[in-house]
Parts: sequence; structure tokens; C-alpha cells
Amino acid sequence: MLAAGASNRFNDTKQLALINGKTMVVASAERLSQTNIDSLSIVLGAKAQAIEKALNQANIFKDSNVKASYVTAENWQQGMGASIAAGVKSLDKKYTHVLIGLSDQVAISSKQFNLMLKVSRERPKNIVAALYNKKLGAPAIFPHAFFSQLAALSNDKGARDILRENAATVLRVDLPEAAQDIDTKSDLLSYISGVSPIK
Repeated sequence: MLAAGASNRFNDTKQLALINGKTMVVASAERLSQTNIDSLSIVLGAKAQAIEKALNQANIFKDSNVKASYVTAENWQQGMGASIAAGVKSLDKKYTHVLIGLSDQVAISSKQFNLMLKVSRERPKNIVAALYNKKLGAPAIFPHAFFSQLAALSNDKGARDILRENAATVLRVDLPEAAQDIDTKSDLLSYISGVSPIK
């Protein structure tokens, strides 16, 4: 789960913004901890200590089968690609797939993540990606064959180029909720009030 950004457009640490009484990063990690993943790597960068403290205090992994760990992306300022690379490089060699999720995609449920995982387990050689606003994006599940490309990312486009280059074989999961990410305080207010902003 990527949580390394500086939240420049939010003008505050958006990962710690409250949504229904929980910080955004805690709520997102909690949903992922209730899925069928084996482990959760939380990639940090800006405000790393404060975000890690919030997650530790929430103690959401106490009764979960998911093993959680923290990864610091040294080059997080370069953008999402650098955070993805740091997360993938930290993976144990035993892992055959990686699910890339964003801490600010607040509307995605554990059930929806599990649907993507089910598709991936049925077709393990394919990339599985969310389809929203007529484009592919995160969350996305990549098999091991793409780990080296993910580990080499360094720009702000994330894994979008990899998805585009392999679009013919990517398994798409319709996930309009993935469009509901929080970039600004207006986005947050719209989400809390139940109004979907146009993006």
C-alpha cells in the first residue's frame, strides 16, 4: 500500500485526515488487512514517523492473519513510481504476485480487493487491474514476471506504462470506486458528504 506522498495538493498530511473517525491510512490498511493477502507492505516517505505511529496505535493487525511491515521509499519525492519500486524491492523472494493499492482510494472495499485476488488466482500469469473512467489503474495485481519492471520505476506515472504496454492481456475488473481518491480537501469533503466529484 502506497502512503509516501507529500499531499501537496491537500496542503496537509492527507494520510492522517479523518474519515468517519479513522485516519485515511488506517482505514485503508484495515480494509486490506481483512482480505486474502498474505502480507501488507506499507510504503512510507513524507511524514513517515507520524503515519507509522498512527498505524501502530490503531493496532489493526493484532487479530489479522496478514503480516504487516513498513518500507521507507528513500526517493519518494520522485513520485509514485519510486514508491512502487521501493515496495517491490523489499518483497521476500517467496512472493509470486504483488497487489499495488493506494492509501487514498478510500471507497474500495475488502470484498472488491478479494474479487481482484480471485481473478488473479484463476489467471496467475495475467496482470489484473481496476478499470475506471475508461482507463486502467490501481489497484492492480502483477505477477512475478513484471517485478523487475516495477522495481525499475522512478517517475510519477506509477505503473501506468506497464499497464498500457500490456493492455491486450490485462484482466480488467470494473471498479468505479477506484476513481474516488482524495487529492484535495474538497475531495475529502465530497466523499464524507456522499457527493462524488467529477474527475
